[in-house]
Amino acid sequence: MYIENLETDLSTGLLLINLLEIISAKEIGARYNKAPKMSPQKLENVSLCLKFIQNQGIKLVAIGPEDIVDGNLKLILGLIWTLILRFQIQRGGFEGKAELLEWVRKQVAPYGVRPNNFNLDWVDGKVLSALTDSLQPGVFPQDTWTGNNLQDIDKAQTLATEHYQIPVLIDAQDIVECPDELAMMTYISYFRDWWLDEAKRRARELEEERLRKMRTADPSQCYAHGPGLTGGTTNNTAPFTIQAVNYFGDPLPTGGDNFVIELNGPNGNLQVKQVDNNNGTYNCTYVPVDAGNYNLNITLRGDKIKGSPYKPVIVGPDSKTSHASGPGVEGARVNQKAPFTVHSKDRNGNNVPTGNDPFAVKVSGPDGAPVLSQFNDTKNGNYEGVYTPTKPGRYTVDITLAGNPIKGSPYHPLMELGNAGRSWAEGPGLTQGQTKKPCNFTIHSVDADGHPVAEGGDPFQVNITGPEKVNPKFTDNHNGTYDVVYSVETPGEYKIDITLHGQPIKDAPFHPRIKWSCDPSQCWADGEGLQEAWDNKPTQFTIHAVDYDGNPRKDGGDPFVVKIHSPAETIKADVKDNRDGTYTVSYAAQKPAPLTIDVTLEDQHIKDAPFHVECKSGTDPRNTGFKDFTFTIQTRDKNNVNKNFGGDEFVVKPSDPSVHVTTQDNQDGTYSAHFELGKKGNFSFRVSFNGHEIAASPLSVAL
Repeated sequence: MYIENLETDLSTGLLLINLLEIISAKEIGARYNKAPKMSPQKLENVSLCLKFIQNQGIKLVAIGPEDIVDGNLKLILGLIWTLILRFQIQRGGFEGKAELLEWVRKQVAPYGVRPNNFNLDWVDGKVLSALTDSLQPGVFPQDTWTGNNLQDIDKAQTLATEHYQIPVLIDAQDIVECPDELAMMTYISYFRDWWLDEAKRRARELEEERLRKMRTADPSQCYAHGPGLTGGTTNNTAPFTIQAVNYFGDPLPTGGDNFVIELNGPNGNLQVKQVDNNNGTYNCTYVPVDAGNYNLNITLRGDKIKGSPYKPVIVGPDSKTSHASGPGVEGARVNQKAPFTVHSKDRNGNNVPTGNDPFAVKVSGPDGAPVLSQFNDTKNGNYEGVYTPTKPGRYTVDITLAGNPIKGSPYHPLMELGNAGRSWAEGPGLTQGQTKKPCNFTIHSVDADGHPVAEGGDPFQVNITGPEKVNPKFTDNHNGTYDVVYSVETPGEYKIDITLHGQPIKDAPFHPRIKWSCDPSQCWADGEGLQEAWDNKPTQFTIHAVDYDGNPRKDGGDPFVVKIHSPAETIKADVKDNRDGTYTVSYAAQKPAPLTIDVTLEDQHIKDAPFHVECKSGTDPRNTGFKDFTFTIQTRDKNNVNKNFGGDEFVVKPSDPSVHVTTQDNQDGTYSAHFELGKKGNFSFRVSFNGHEIAASPLSVAL
């Protein structure tokens, strides 16, 4: 049951009823409503409480049931204080504040302090410190007081809780600033209660002490018990207890007897620690180091106690059967904690369920450098270790027991960034290449879960074998990828082994075929495009690839570069790889000019390059037309007979004044007209003889 809010939680009367029954050790007596929901039910319950309080001889002033049901906090607080005063402060013959204050004065008088109230006289902490020490002198000696009000009060409250189980009812800061009188009275009453109870306890102890002096331990009746008498585990405390017993078989409640203990183990005598509990019992412990059979003899005044000598059997871990498990000894991930567990086993392979044995761990990385590790004894037969590998590779975990390696030690766990079976490689250098040219590929590191690794450091190994020895260049890009470049002088079949921690990566090994590379000085070109070019049509030429042995290439892939230089324009060359060792080059010049054609392979000119070609103007049909025209007219007489002599006035008038027409009398009855048309259009010509236009006029010409 809990009261969280005095203003509301007492309104039903149920908590108040329970409180009164607990502090008074009496029952309310009358029946009450155990599930009040309506106001009359609550008022009835509270009325029973107030009546019960009055029956205990407590006077109540100006408070009724409705005050509690309606949550009148001021009156409720007054009621609670009345209960505290009656059932807490007024105990043991104390009537109230005066008697309680007088008791405090007597207690603290030897310390030179005298309180006159329960508020301001407690601020400096001296009274509370003195009162705390007075109950058990030496708990808080006066010479240990600091003079710091808050510090001394806090220390006094802490000691009162530890030694007298007095709860801290007031915060130390509140006492220093200005303690509430009623709260202080309540708090100090707990000191008085402990004093009253302690007085009773002291009286009983005096009587018991008198009786204990009348008792004497009898060796024949004394006995021992505890696990240390039958066995234990190495390096762990083996406890047992000696019980002092009198002649009549009654356990003695006092100490002081001189029991002599002798313990002999496989390698000599061992010391047994004995503590007199001053209550008739003696706590004894020893720590066996060696496994085996022991002999334990206990005597009192030269006589053996009952059951002595005892024959404890000690078991312990054996380095040959103890072993370790977990990622830290089996393999884990770089930059992640690698835990492991050492399992303590005896010579028969049974678990040793205790700790404290001298297991030791030393961890070193792939480069032999020591690695910081933690190793904790769980006290249950297991020893938990952990370290964080920062570099990939095989680590060495050396685990020993008393200097001897345990089963399987040293362990060599593999700590991975990338996983060999998941990592992969790509690039042309894995499948093909050319002599004297760089062949490259890239390795991608992937972890065991299939996620790309985003950092470097994986110790990939690349070994290339074939017609010649190859020394590849390996570059860690520090982003999970690794670039590899190699070059060979001899063509043929090669083998590329890529391993990580001694295991091949995915799809390894690879078998690239390396062919002869092209010799720029022996490669050549021919074709129309190297002989002439026209500004109105594209042209072509062909590059022929030849290797260093002078053999024509039968495949493609060579990076020929063609650049065409013209003083009049920029010309782009299109190079097409025909995949048969030839390359078709196409280009189209737009302006007539002398051209220089550079053909290179890896910045070296091919044979006879550069080439020089003259680009000429080509005929454009769209812009080509008739330059000049001539027409001849045959004259006839009225009988429609051709004339054979001249002499007529022959005139030709063009529609366009810019057109010049030349006429001629051929003196044979024919007349000719000649003219040039320098532009396109529709033209007409009127033809007349002797001032009269002929019937066929006008003549029309369209360009």
